[in-house]
Amino acid sequence: MQIVVHMVYFLHMNPRSEGGWNMLALIFTVVLVVIVLSGSLWVMYHLNSNMMPMSPHEARVQP
Repeated sequence: MQIVVHMVYFLHMNPRSEGGWNMLALIFTVVLVVIVLSGSLWVMYHLNSNMMPMSPHEARVQP
């Protein structure tokens, strides 16, 4: 909530400021941050599951 208050009252950001370029830049930044965060979490999750040591049952060689 504090971020929104700062952007509206101190940075004077609204859809009409500078022809809408400020809002477009803000939307692009938010989308980029969401992509980076979700991609990082996805990679970390899969690295965790792929790098775990095998259980003794999985490590046994099948004849």
